[in-house]
Amino acid sequence: MGAPVGIYQNTYDTDKPLEEKLNSDNLHFYRFIGGNASETEELVTNLSNLKEKKTLLIGLFRFPFRFEGKKRYQIATTQYFRMKEICDAVIYFNSDRLLETIDSRTSIKDAHQTFNAIEDYTADSLRDIIDNTGEMNIDYRDIETFIKRNSGSLFIHTVEVDSFDEPLKYLISTPYLPEDFTDGKQLIINFGYSKEVDMESFRQMNIRLHDLFSKADIFKIGAYYIDEPGHHFKVTLIVNGMDDPVEEPDDYKKIPKYKELLRKWQFITRKK
Repeated sequence: MGAPVGIYQNTYDTDKPLEEKLNSDNLHFYRFIGGNASETEELVTNLSNLKEKKTLLIGLFRFPFRFEGKKRYQIATTQYFRMKEICDAVIYFNSDRLLETIDSRTSIKDAHQTFNAIEDYTADSLRDIIDNTGEMNIDYRDIETFIKRNSGSLFIHTVEVDSFDEPLKYLISTPYLPEDFTDGKQLIINFGYSKEVDMESFRQMNIRLHDLFSKADIFKIGAYYIDEPGHHFKVTLIVNGMDDPVEEPDDYKKIPKYKELLRKWQFITRKK
């Protein structure tokens, strides 16, 4: 069973309220770059309105650069836990590690386009799994159940390789992956394979992935055929249950119940 997937950010699509653009029973990503205190209330409002649509809501949260100052990072930390409080799952990116993906002489504009593209590719990897069925299918309901079984942070990573001549941990490595990616509590694996991939290669790949993610419960393994010549794998790994990248502030307070009830009443009133 498929479902439309959308990517929304607090900085675009402002012509009408965000919640009016969505259908229920969808998977949606909400991108947010932390650090500006003035955007916290809008973040909470937008995410809460999205949850009213009964969507499966995944936050794409980007922490600011450390060189932007301690105060900005502290604000982002609070915003991260606000997003985690409302969303079904959060995928986080550290800007300092994203910086390792570009040359130091890259323009600021091009750098942000690269960072956005990395975030989009991560979201697209999950959309592709839902949209493209295979012999062993992973559908929207699988993703929903997987996410709701564990409240830890989430990450999706896709690797395309023709051979496995080096350790698997190096093949899947990239600067922006969470440090504890292979220590997650749950794992979905989706294999794409081309014409010349044989069963022995498929077996070896499975064994090596199971060894690398030995701490994770395997939720589901999917597979699909890539109609192209050669020996080529496209492997998407969805890992859940990782640790938060920062500690919850000592003074962090969850959204009071009365505020949530008031917001719901205002939301219902607007719809009438």
